[in-house]
Amino acid sequence: MRVLVRVLLVLLLVLAMPALLQAQGAGSPFPHARHAKLFPLCASCHAGIMTADAARTFPPVALCASCHNGTVQPRVQWAAPASRGAGLLVFSHQQHGATTKGVTCESCHEISDTQAWMSVARAAPERCMSCHTQGKSAHLADGTVCSTCHRPLVAAVGLSDAHIAALPQPPSHARADFVSTHGGSARAPTANCATCHARESCQRCHVDGTREPAIRALASDARVARLVSGRAGVYPMPADHRAAQWAALHGPAARADATRCATCHARASCESCHTGEGARDVLRRMPDAREATSAGVPPRQAVAQRSVRVHGAGFARTHGAQAASGAAQCASCHAQRFCTDCHAGERVTHRYHAANFVSTHAPQAYSRETECSSCHSAEAFCRDCHRQTGLATTSGARSALFHNAQPLWLLQHGRAARQDLKSCTTCHQQTYCMQCHSDLGSHTNPHGPEFDAARMSARNPRLCLYCHLTNPLTK
Repeated sequence: MRVLVRVLLVLLLVLAMPALLQAQGAGSPFPHARHAKLFPLCASCHAGIMTADAARTFPPVALCASCHNGTVQPRVQWAAPASRGAGLLVFSHQQHGATTKGVTCESCHEISDTQAWMSVARAAPERCMSCHTQGKSAHLADGTVCSTCHRPLVAAVGLSDAHIAALPQPPSHARADFVSTHGGSARAPTANCATCHARESCQRCHVDGTREPAIRALASDARVARLVSGRAGVYPMPADHRAAQWAALHGPAARADATRCATCHARASCESCHTGEGARDVLRRMPDAREATSAGVPPRQAVAQRSVRVHGAGFARTHGAQAASGAAQCASCHAQRFCTDCHAGERVTHRYHAANFVSTHAPQAYSRETECSSCHSAEAFCRDCHRQTGLATTSGARSALFHNAQPLWLLQHGRAARQDLKSCTTCHQQTYCMQCHSDLGSHTNPHGPEFDAARMSARNPRLCLYCHLTNPLTK
């Protein structure tokens, strides 16, 4: 009789669980400790736990109602908790009980430092670590293989947005250099990122989120997308970017590995400075507005914050040598029109030549140190002036007007023409030379003794026909 009474009391208390839940608020844990004297075994209510019988995991409603009938105990309305779907934890009571000896329900669910019966709670990760250390001292220690106990976040469909937002952060994530150095661990074969992160987690900061293999390997998740929506990316400045002249010296690094730049910079970030054509090959490798998964570092942010000067003081007057050497990538920032604003003729506001240069420019024009054609058109700018001053021929007649200091110039000019034909074009056009050096003129041969007509004709036979009416090699 006593056994029967005890069983009935147990059943009555089990049925009382819904009323207690209603009194404490929906979702409150069942007060196991208050019913310690009525539950001799965990299996009395959770018989299906060890057999994986979902129907018997929680006590049936009819069992509770045998006591909560309105007479013995107040009536209650109760239903077993609905399944929320898969969580992060991958665990089977049935498998655990079959493979582990000496482990009871209390081993995992008993509250620490408590020996009282039915003083229980959900198993904490630290309790699991007491056996499953994996050589680690803490649940979230570096090097822990999360997949041993957890499924990927995208597969944990039972987690809500709030639950995901509240996931604990490993101590490694709090290190000052974590954002700058986490790429290596994220690309490792044992990476644990997928346990707590989805693709949107990374694409919030990574501009090249569609290109990086480690990010593409993560699945997309609508819950994570909602959590990161509107949150700005984090872009710590790398150590080499802190160099005083980084803005002027970053070109070789960008050409060597543009993928590193693409982590934080979109193409628009570079184009805010690189307005010319010199960096086109690098910019083409940067994500554009359609491909970028994040806005990246705001354009000109580094320059605006640090007031970087690419060129030193007085560079406008001393840049000629660097520009001519080809070492300076002027076209990376400047279009040609930027140069021609100053280097185009005799500008008064941006005078390139010294005062009275027109009267003294002849030595510089003859020398090879000055490239007049960089700014001036010899056939227009120079000839017009020379004609006005009487220093150039004004007709098609053969004339030695400019070379009057050398009476035999027409007989001697061949060597000078072969050495620097460009200087001749300052005053003369091709038709001027053809008055003598063509089949329509005096048939004077302009070619030197070592001229190979056959080789030249093989390269471009049309070139011969400028002076010859027919191919001279077929005569």
